[in-house]
Amino acid sequence: MWAVILYRPPDTPSMPSALPIATACVLGVLGTTLNAAEPPGRVSFERDVAPLFRSACIGCHSGSDAKGGLDLTTTRTAMARGDDGPRIVPGQPAASPLLDRLIDGSMPPKGKSPRPTAVQIERVRHWIQQGAAWPPRLKLSRYDMTTDRWAGRDWWSLQPIHRPAPPPLPNGLTAANPIDRFVQAKLAEHRLTVNPPTDRRSFLRRVTFDLLGLPPTPGQLENFLADPAPDASRRLVDRLLASPHYGERWGRHWLDVIGYTESDGFEHDKFRPHSWRYRDYVVSSFNDGLPYDEFVRQQLAGDVLPNPSRKSIAATGFLVSGEWDEVQHVGSSKSEMRRAREEELAEMIGTVSGTFLGLTVHCCRCHDHKFDPLPQVDYYRIRAIFDGVDHSRGSKPGNRSILSDAEAKEIAQTKAPLIARQNTLNTELAQVRQLLPSEATLKAGSQPDKTLVDGQHGKALNAAHTYATLPSKTSYHQPPLTVECWGLARTRNKFNVFVANNPKTSEHWELYSFTGKGDFTVYMPAYKPATIRSGVVITDGRWHYLAMQFDGKSVRLFVDGKQVRHQVVTRIRKPGPLGTLDLGAYSPEPVGCDGAVDDVRISNFIRPITRDAPKAFTADKHTVGLWNFDAIRSGHFVDGSRKPGSPDVQEARRLEHRLTDQLQTVTTQIASLAPPVGYIGFRHQPGATHVLLRGDIKAQGPRVTPRGLSSLADLSGDLGLPADAPEAQRRRRFARWVTDGRNPLTARVMANRIWQFHFGAGLARNTSDLGFNGGRPTHPQLLDWLASELIRSNWDLKHMHRLMVLSTTYRQSSATRPKAAARDADNRWLWRFTPRRLEAEVVRDAMLAVSGELNSTMYGPSVQPFTVTVFNTHFYHLFDSPDARFNRRTCYRANVITGRDPLLDCFDCPSPSVATPQRRTTVTPSQALALMNNSFVLRQARLFADRVRRLASGSPGDQADWAVRLAFCRPATRGERTPLANLIRNHGLNHACWALLNSSEFLYSP
Repeated sequence: MWAVILYRPPDTPSMPSALPIATACVLGVLGTTLNAAEPPGRVSFERDVAPLFRSACIGCHSGSDAKGGLDLTTTRTAMARGDDGPRIVPGQPAASPLLDRLIDGSMPPKGKSPRPTAVQIERVRHWIQQGAAWPPRLKLSRYDMTTDRWAGRDWWSLQPIHRPAPPPLPNGLTAANPIDRFVQAKLAEHRLTVNPPTDRRSFLRRVTFDLLGLPPTPGQLENFLADPAPDASRRLVDRLLASPHYGERWGRHWLDVIGYTESDGFEHDKFRPHSWRYRDYVVSSFNDGLPYDEFVRQQLAGDVLPNPSRKSIAATGFLVSGEWDEVQHVGSSKSEMRRAREEELAEMIGTVSGTFLGLTVHCCRCHDHKFDPLPQVDYYRIRAIFDGVDHSRGSKPGNRSILSDAEAKEIAQTKAPLIARQNTLNTELAQVRQLLPSEATLKAGSQPDKTLVDGQHGKALNAAHTYATLPSKTSYHQPPLTVECWGLARTRNKFNVFVANNPKTSEHWELYSFTGKGDFTVYMPAYKPATIRSGVVITDGRWHYLAMQFDGKSVRLFVDGKQVRHQVVTRIRKPGPLGTLDLGAYSPEPVGCDGAVDDVRISNFIRPITRDAPKAFTADKHTVGLWNFDAIRSGHFVDGSRKPGSPDVQEARRLEHRLTDQLQTVTTQIASLAPPVGYIGFRHQPGATHVLLRGDIKAQGPRVTPRGLSSLADLSGDLGLPADAPEAQRRRRFARWVTDGRNPLTARVMANRIWQFHFGAGLARNTSDLGFNGGRPTHPQLLDWLASELIRSNWDLKHMHRLMVLSTTYRQSSATRPKAAARDADNRWLWRFTPRRLEAEVVRDAMLAVSGELNSTMYGPSVQPFTVTVFNTHFYHLFDSPDARFNRRTCYRANVITGRDPLLDCFDCPSPSVATPQRRTTVTPSQALALMNNSFVLRQARLFADRVRRLASGSPGDQADWAVRLAFCRPATRGERTPLANLIRNHGLNHACWALLNSSEFLYSP
């Protein structure tokens, strides 16, 4: 009665050394318990034994790496013979080592799983005694049920959403809506009660910061306090939700969740100039009240949904919103590029699954998920959905038109005749300009100076600072050719008198290039020798008459009419086209040259060069270019080779003006049709997707088809797609699967997120992980009710905001009660409203709002408060500017990874390199130092004081009242007014306003 003796007959096989037998154990009254609990009749494996195997055994004893080689997932593997014999012997409990392990307590190991009860062990004994029947098609999985170590398919977040009835209210309590019934029922369970309502001023400040991210104005406070109507709060909330600032506030929350960045990160951290299209899409979608399910579908497949729009195509920037490693994708070996591609897809899948489904699907890339019912194959099935999405094509970034195919076709049809007309006008204009004098535009060279100097006669170009440029003509550099000019040089530093070049091909030739030796050269790369030196030093500070004759076979150089060089040349290739002709001593670097150049004449024949050269050149029938720098006209030098007043030139000029006007009109029309561009990545038809064993790119497993998750209770992951389905169809079907009303995750995740942003913590604490590691919700019925309400309201997010912020739970005071705090220090049961510090961006925006400097411009390219230098990587050099352009809301600041703002960083602004569904809140000395010393804060304090001076009288007391009213949205108390007035009187209003911006009340939502 007091002991159970387990006896093995002598003829039974010896036990394996790894599985010792407990020959006897003293069980106290266990014998009686076993007999009493002995199940009547036949034992059902599925009902009586499988639950124990699932909860206590197969966590270790399953799969190819099962501990001890024992796999308890199927009848075949469980009955298989090990190295030392079978572990389960049907009909012979005493010969089954598995039972011995359960009885002697060695399995499951201590701390791994709850100990099996005596009843459970006895059921296993009876099952073995009765033949160990196991349905042949029944395969056990660790995911079949939840344990204290992992979540099974019965985990709460995977179950269908049922709309629970709100519980009755405890006696004496009132509720504004069903939210309060659920909350107060939980409070009653824990012997807690809700706080009394907060005052109307605190509610206004709280809800305005929550919905807009900005402080209320004194006028809004006065209007709200003066409104006695019962629905005043509801109308206030409706006004806030209708404000365009609502989308900016909640759009910033969303960008946190997905890890939105406007630079690549990693080594190069290149800026993405068109990423802002996605940010603007998010802001406008919140403002427009886009239903959340459509919001989700557009981000996953907005470019392939029926009737795509610019907004829905821009929405797919979500897929490529994270970091991207250009170095590994472009400049590495093929294997490294494959690994980089796997990392890119893992980041994409992690963002998709965490954002919309609240699960860490990317954690089962190398193996089955350790904590959630997500087999490895699920990861690769979802990978097959996004296999055709790329950040880039080689080194080409993912900037693409956000026009739909229909729009692009329509625009192309509109542009075609305009482009044809543009080409015709360009041709006609080129023909007309051959009849006109060429104009050389005066430009600054290496230094910002376009002044002229005294020349041989009249004015000349300053060699160090100024040059003139004009379109090149073939006649300027084709033989026969004579080029003449007056030049002066005082130093031997390099500069050019005459350069013809083509920036696209680097084709150029130089005349009178001072090389540092004091002489000048001619450089003609199409001929050999290419460089011809004069050999005569002319750096004596005097004007010299310089000339070159070129007949195609030889070059002659002249100084002051005397030939100083004759060089035979051979053409080695056809000269390339030249784009521009630069006149004057232009050098791209400030090399300290000192010289000047005067009149230049080009002739299309071999003009005789004599010692008595004229100081001012004149034009004749052989002159193809003549520039006299006295003839300046609005910064232009006119070619004097043709008479400007001749009838043919006048007619050509009129025609040129008419054609130029027409060309400008057509060019403007074409430019207006340029497609808007967003950073949305590229798409391609993917090849076969295989499971990678252990995540190794070299260990390819079975091929998979695009599917959703396999663990949802009421929704199959089957998308009805073959393995080679078109890329567009994959994302389109998956988007519909995610937003299917039977998918329990999507609505739960978003309802929980909204709750978190209003109350400081989600009902389920980890808002992007509703799996095992995210824990269970504190108010599961409330979360399900909210999720069902979101679906029932046609996924209306603004409706959810109204429910939450108008609830008694939200409107309660934040006051602390010692007894309640002792029972619930973390406020998990919501007995008070938890005051929260403003986020970093809200702190900055609030300062701008209080100072009156907030620039409310919405949408468009991001503000870039930095300069960029590129040296292997991109360096972002921050600056603080008072320019109003930089006073836009912080959500419009370029969100680059390495160009971080120190003020924002101090207040826990997250890095865009990672998704941040929940921000941390720290209190550090650097925050106080930033508020005291940051140049932005000091400037806003001064501007805040200027605003107070405009609104208040010169009285320190009146100024104190206005300063408090603007900063805290309330009148100054008697205890505040006097010391603040004294501070203003003794140290100035600027100092007082600075002190208010440093106060805790300014930084916290009540």
